[in-house]
Amino acid sequence: MNKTNDTLNNALIKGYDLDFGIVFEKAFENYKKIALLAGVTIILLVILFLALVGTIIGSLVGINSLTESLTDFSIFNFGIEYVLLYVGIMVLFSALLSPIGAGFLKMAHLAENNQDFSIGTVFDYFKTAYFKELFFSTLIVSIVNLGISTLLEYFAIPILGSIISYLIAFFTIFMVPLIIFCNLNAIEAIQSSAKLALKQPLIIIGLAIIGFFAIMIGLIGFCIGIFFTLPFWYSLNYTIYNQAVPIDKTSEIEEIGSFLE
Repeated sequence: MNKTNDTLNNALIKGYDLDFGIVFEKAFENYKKIALLAGVTIILLVILFLALVGTIIGSLVGINSLTESLTDFSIFNFGIEYVLLYVGIMVLFSALLSPIGAGFLKMAHLAENNQDFSIGTVFDYFKTAYFKELFFSTLIVSIVNLGISTLLEYFAIPILGSIISYLIAFFTIFMVPLIIFCNLNAIEAIQSSAKLALKQPLIIIGLAIIGFFAIMIGLIGFCIGIFFTLPFWYSLNYTIYNQAVPIDKTSEIEEIGSFLE
């Protein structure tokens, strides 16, 4: 069992201290260590994603038809079966890519402990036993999130859908770290994340808001900077978790070999 589980139980029962200034400072220091490599990784992932999606869609509907349809595209112009298909594909896609976000958190952890990391670090959780829990936890959350958001958008109340999406993001902010650093299963991680988030809601929300504006600084200029400010979210997420449930330095990173499939 992961050595941080006792610390997690204490945090769930007694709560934890979270200092806004300390968390932001530590997150920024961590971000400086991963910003360049994480930014390059995100750019490569975006290029790969666009090429893959463009090729698939272009081959199915044709480039000209795709360009014309994008100008007034809305999933609700199609039948309910297509709406359900759209939601299903997006949910599955989010679940399949969930190990990438976990990989960025691992990158932040390695940087925090002055250990080596690379672009390949982002893909580490595709080849470990953690993949299953990351997949199912994200699948559950995405079904709820996208299902509610799509339904509310269908009834022309997207603002409420956005609010619910933000609330879900708040309650699940600790979900992925709990899986990869505490070895919890999907349901345990979702439940524990909600409980931990409610221990310090105002500070977590405040940090998330400031983090969002910090990331948006990357839009200045030619907008490409967003790729290099986006990694700040992973540093912030990691730091919030590490302050709430301090990670034992001999935990997941050193023991990861035993989880290889």
